Amino acid sequence: MTKLDPALLSRLVREVLEEVLKGEPETPFQSTAPSDAAPHTPRASEPRKEQPASAERVNPGQAESATPGRRGPDKRPLPGYQKKDAVQRIVDASPARLLQGRTGTRYLTETYLGLRADHAIALDAVESEIAAGWAEKQGWIALKTRCTDHQQFLLHPDEGRRLDDASRASIASSASHDVDLQLIAGDGLSAHALMLNGPPLITELVRAFSAAGFRVGKPLFVKYARIGVQDEIGVLTRAKATVMVVGERPGLGTGDSLSIYTAFKPKLAQDNAEKDCISNVRSLGLAPEAAAQRCTELMRRTFAAGGGGVKLASGG
Repeated sequence: MTKLDPALLSRLVREVLEEVLKGEPETPFQSTAPSDAAPHTPRASEPRKEQPASAERVNPGQAESATPGRRGPDKRPLPGYQKKDAVQRIVDASPARLLQGRTGTRYLTETYLGLRADHAIALDAVESEIAAGWAEKQGWIALKTRCTDHQQFLLHPDEGRRLDDASRASIASSASHDVDLQLIAGDGLSAHALMLNGPPLITELVRAFSAAGFRVGKPLFVKYARIGVQDEIGVLTRAKATVMVVGERPGLGTGDSLSIYTAFKPKLAQDNAEKDCISNVRSLGLAPEAAAQRCTELMRRTFAAGGGGVKLASGG
């Protein structure tokens, strides 16, 4: 194989880059100039264009390059949207980052900082913990899994699927037994979400289930809870079904979201295929009242079909 001459390669790269950047107000290729040469200054004939501060933006916080009627980098005009109203409706319909614009191949500074902030929200949610005594103030029975601390909970998921001995004893002495639905609140991977949205959701679930004729057990709270802990609780309480409200694994900026997991005829290590889930319960998603109504209808259908998950989806 022929070896490419380094000098030739360097010249080719230089020519390509100069062609790409042709017309830019200044050129970075000054390495061949003598060391005592005068400093390079931008060409006055090609001043950088400034965007008017008063120009209208399609989406607050968007970049100039994403806004109809504006221009991107010099010599690279961007056409406006053909259906500006339709674009606005799409942007307003979702909290997702749509049409953010760019600078070259990079995010804009405001978009990048927003991503960093939302990532921080997710990290804070995962690291959040329920304070001692909080569950009792809600009128719930406080339990705990086998995890001794938050670090063990994050590193050893199996320990969060079984209760410690003291909690098993509390269920035997204080929890409801032989009910239709046993409500469970777990911190999961966002204790912050449970503290913010858990109490109103549990209240709405109790109200909706009771109005539908279900016998509902006294709510239980589990610290360091994984979803699988509902299996053991269902067995210990002999409930016909369990309904667990738990902090979701957070995405970017969604550290306040809860999920509802339901399991019919609970048993240890119950397969997820037998369970159902309602997610995104939060102010920007499914409101507690709407989530409670949806869950109540789900449990009606589950009891009628004699099972949930795949069995319910396939029509029993």
